[in-house]
Amino acid sequence: MKKTFLKKTISAVVVAATMFTLIPLGVSAEWKKASNNTSSYIDGNQKVNGWKKISDKWYHFDCNGTMNIGWIKDNGKWYYADSTGAIQVGLIKINGKTYYFNKSGEMQTGTVTIGGKTYTFDKNGQAVGTTTTSKPINNQDTTVQQTPNNNQSVATTPSNNQGSNKSGITTQSNATSTNGNSVDVNGLAKLPQKYPINVQASAENKILELMNQKRTEAGLKPLIMDNTLLQVARYKSDHMIQLNYFDHTTPDGTKWVDWLQTIGYKYTTTGENIAYNTTDPVELFTQWWNSPGHRANMMNPDFGKVGIGVIQGDNKFMGTQTFSN
Repeated sequence: MKKTFLKKTISAVVVAATMFTLIPLGVSAEWKKASNNTSSYIDGNQKVNGWKKISDKWYHFDCNGTMNIGWIKDNGKWYYADSTGAIQVGLIKINGKTYYFNKSGEMQTGTVTIGGKTYTFDKNGQAVGTTTTSKPINNQDTTVQQTPNNNQSVATTPSNNQGSNKSGITTQSNATSTNGNSVDVNGLAKLPQKYPINVQASAENKILELMNQKRTEAGLKPLIMDNTLLQVARYKSDHMIQLNYFDHTTPDGTKWVDWLQTIGYKYTTTGENIAYNTTDPVELFTQWWNSPGHRANMMNPDFGKVGIGVIQGDNKFMGTQTFSN
């Protein structure tokens, strides 16, 4: 059920600096961002409530004028707003599950014909039977999660499965690696050792350098490599290698936020980027940078710490970035 789903997953993407309060759109209409990172739309000196079409995109605002993100239920219909608040249409993958939203943004159930193909969606809107979406071209995924905000609806952030192109920054890593077969973390389950692994320490440091260069150029504070986040990021990369999956959610249904809570790591907002390739560990940065969702995490002004875990194993370089404030 959606209610259960929402209670279990409370997340939102924060992509603007807290000091940034107004985004002018015209003389009498403007976006306003509060200190708690919630957004409102001012039209005629009043906050908009309910539905509003802005720049050809639909948004929904609660009774207090706060823009909703994630899952929205209105008049018995389910809608989904991405991290910018824009209502989604078409086939959308959310936390590994595929949903279909019609042209009005309403989540569909039952049998639906899309592009000449027939798909079936269960009562919760999740696609069943024939696979309806493919793996991302450049093998990357991103999400961000934070603690509940009483002024904002409970929401989830969709995985970004857009492929990134190969233009932009390219680097030759010549990365030194640390031989070993374990990146276990105290307090977390011991990882299997199906595949031998090498920790790509120099690649991790190079990715941090490239990311902080971008942040500095944009006037943002550089991120600090946090030892605990580093351990968790390496653990996640090896976890995906050893258990043969690629997702923010593990096969047993846990996420990195569950691991952080288990080991007692304190935060109010946290995010995760994942990616892999078979050629160059530092190229993982380019994959992330060329994708808007991943780039938003790396350039999030609310993040001050990061762990970057790059592991070589099973003929691939698996990378994880774990962020926190």
